[in-house]
Amino acid sequence: MNQLSIRDQTIPFEVRRSSSYRRITLSILEDRLRISAPKNVSAKQLKELLLAKEEWVLKHWLEKQDSAKCPVRYIDGEHFLYRGNSVELEIIRHPRQMVRVVLRGQVLEVYLPQDLQDKDCASSVKAAVLIWYKAQARSVLMDKLEKQAKRMQVTFQTFRLKEQKTRWGSCSSKGNLNLNWRIIMAPDAAIDYIIIHELAHLTHLNHSEKFWQRVAEFMPEYAHWIKWFKDHGQELMK
Repeated sequence: MNQLSIRDQTIPFEVRRSSSYRRITLSILEDRLRISAPKNVSAKQLKELLLAKEEWVLKHWLEKQDSAKCPVRYIDGEHFLYRGNSVELEIIRHPRQMVRVVLRGQVLEVYLPQDLQDKDCASSVKAAVLIWYKAQARSVLMDKLEKQAKRMQVTFQTFRLKEQKTRWGSCSSKGNLNLNWRIIMAPDAAIDYIIIHELAHLTHLNHSEKFWQRVAEFMPEYAHWIKWFKDHGQELMK
């Protein structure tokens, strides 16, 4: 793999080329920089772009490395994202044997059995929170899908929740939609962008100019949310 040296940082990078790409984009992944470019872009142009974007690459690479060093802890007072808002985790012991999760305002309450051993607490909280997130995602995303599909006058076949490291959604030629459940942590408008993007593929199964025109028809500010996911997407992956 190629490497990029910026100050004291060595950053691995890969180049992906496709005739479907309309412009050059940079993506900071967990272990490398990805450069997506149209096939007709020369190596010289890529080199000039990387030189011009050094500060941006370095800033977001360091942020990515820092976030990897600070895994989420499932303890009292930890904060999570839900629909663009920060919610605080509160663990509550109760006499029942069931584990329950309730969102009250900006507090995510997790009820645990009183007799649950402390060593099992964090794993139980994590499992309960993830189940809660996915349940919320299934309900909220389906509601948004149905509303946007009606607005765009398209019909999708099936909808499934996925967890992918580098994709927020996908649409098959058969009209089957997959959405990353973690987008439920993003602001509602960001979620709407992903849904409109995937539903637009029911009309144009590519990223042609006509595809982006259709996205813009239903979300004129789509470029803002593309940038938002590039800048903040890693925050949703913790």
